Amino acid sequence: MNRAFQEMFGIADALADIPYAGRTDPSILRDALRKHGIDGDFRRIVAEFKERYVWHLERTLWETQGQVLPGIPELLSALHLREDVTLGLATGNFREGAQLKLRRYGLDGHFQSGAFGDDAEDRAQLVALAARRAARGREPARVLVVGDTPLDVAAALACGFVPVGVATGYYSQDDLRQAGASLVFPDFSDWQRALSLLLS
Repeated sequence: MNRAFQEMFGIADALADIPYAGRTDPSILRDALRKHGIDGDFRRIVAEFKERYVWHLERTLWETQGQVLPGIPELLSALHLREDVTLGLATGNFREGAQLKLRRYGLDGHFQSGAFGDDAEDRAQLVALAARRAARGREPARVLVVGDTPLDVAAALACGFVPVGVATGYYSQDDLRQAGASLVFPDFSDWQRALSLLLS
């Protein structure tokens, strides 16, 4: 994102001190523009920024030594196999960026639908849209929103969904509980226990 911003506006490290966790890419960009006093047609800026960002992301993803956290592939696979469960992705990432990240780490085959930063800048609207797409016109019996930030928890609560916290990011289990998460995990390394609790 910094590289794309610098190409467009000539400002290095422009997104320093702007929070990322649990936010949508357009809202992060909007904050960066505000921080540097840049005005203009936001839709046009987003379109150009997204194109440049995805170009850089496709290359930089392979420069970093990322990893899939323990238990996630197993948990996703177990949920994916169940006929009574539909897996959807609600992420603030631009769609193409999210697809690149999922493909890079071998997680792209698990989600039947999703909503992305391109779809809505507001996190709660994005989560609601992801749930509607996952339900495919049916009324879901229960929607769980799994996330690692208080913003994920707040979005779930705003939609009337069950917020599930997993403390694998910047926030502790206590932070996620205080935000209102109904169920909290330190991580998914014990994925079988997590599966049982998520389905109960």
